[in-house]
Amino acid sequence: MKQNITENEREVIKLITFFKKRGERLAAEGTLTQEHEELNAACERLTQKIYNHADFRQQVLEKHETLKGIIEDHAQCPTCSKADMIKKTSVATNELGWKSNRYKCRRCNIEFTWNRPNNPWDMIPFLELCLQELDANIASQEIEGELKERAQEARDHMAVSLEQLRSAINSADTEKMQMEEQDKEMARMLHEFKKYLLIEKIKMEPFSEN
Repeated sequence: MKQNITENEREVIKLITFFKKRGERLAAEGTLTQEHEELNAACERLTQKIYNHADFRQQVLEKHETLKGIIEDHAQCPTCSKADMIKKTSVATNELGWKSNRYKCRRCNIEFTWNRPNNPWDMIPFLELCLQELDANIASQEIEGELKERAQEARDHMAVSLEQLRSAINSADTEKMQMEEQDKEMARMLHEFKKYLLIEKIKMEPFSEN
């Protein structure tokens, strides 16, 4: 659980733990007030909210990380057409703002940028451009018969892949925006509750010394 809890959330949980332990001690002594019971209940509710949101945050971030990895290059050296001696060296951005992987072929001692994006977000406009080119080729008189049928099949297959990718990206991006909005809301709530708990802690300090 620790990996998806922010520093601010951790601090509030520490404060809540302090009040929980104090509540248990007061209950054991038979001096637990209704006010402290209500405070404990509010702390329990907030703790649950923190952990629920942390789980949601973790799921959203993991989904984004998984999406980043769904694009596989299958890159090959443009000189020797082999993949066994290539190594990724960096990431390049083209004039359209799409990011692609750069590789070095140790056999040919050359560096090259692979001809397609390395992430699903940039892959969407890339596939849209490919579809436009395929449509133009199919519409032209240069290809016909069986070749045209194969081109149409490839085009339809690409269109389905594009829609599936677009749907997955839209869903992940919507969830991420929702998570970021909840992050802000949670930060505001924790800020107020933390102030309140610190004031309560100060009020209790004279009692804890007796």
